[in-house]
Amino acid sequence: MKYIIGIGFATNRGKTTLTNCLIKNLPNCCVVHQDDFFKPQDQIEVGEDGFKQYDVITVGRHDECDLRMAGESNEV
Repeated sequence: MKYIIGIGFATNRGKTTLTNCLIKNLPNCCVVHQDDFFKPQDQIEVGEDGFKQYDVITVGRHDECDLRMAGESNEV
């Protein structure tokens, strides 16, 4: 049986520390970082405020992430 554990919170709140602890204690564990599935910088929209729009659904490569989580791809 496979489990997916999603870890999310604000910046500098211990997500990586918790993830590293889980890696050490869970056998056959695989980590999938959401950041690995953002589109290239030149494809990220810039909003009216001049900032890149990372908080919109179109910023991610969701198909690739889904394949990775299903264990069908080890490519990042």
